[in-house]
Amino acid sequence: MRKSTILFTYLILALLLTACGNEPMEQGQENSGSPDVTKISNDKLISQQPSNEAKDILDNYEEITAIKAVNTKDSLFIAIEVEHHERFTMSQLEKKHKKEMKEHFKDMKIEFSTDKKIVLELEKLEQKINHNDISKKEMEKKFKQIVNLAKEQT
Repeated sequence: MRKSTILFTYLILALLLTACGNEPMEQGQENSGSPDVTKISNDKLISQQPSNEAKDILDNYEEITAIKAVNTKDSLFIAIEVEHHERFTMSQLEKKHKKEMKEHFKDMKIEFSTDKKIVLELEKLEQKINHNDISKKEMEKKFKQIVNLAKEQT
């Protein structure tokens, strides 16, 4: 009886130690490195140079974990994700970065969001632009839908 109790204790101890061990990051966990930035390029659609430039500027901030941006000829939509502990100062961060983007892109209308849904929608649009799976007209339509979605949520 005493041997089974000791064996059971060792088994529980072994399980606890392996459960608390260092494991590699799984998909979906945040990394502490540079933000998730995908450069967009497509010769047949509107040049995405302003989007890529905005990503380069925002890439310098430590609190940003992902940057998604798409532009039309006169509008630029930027969505960012921030580190979890920075969510308490989300409104200040959004104001600061939006102001910076407005100063840098004076000739464009700037839309800015920190909403996860907008980040996902812009990511889908970026992928369609990169893979040339969308026409210019469809891109502008989808862009307007995302802008309207962002305004609905605020």
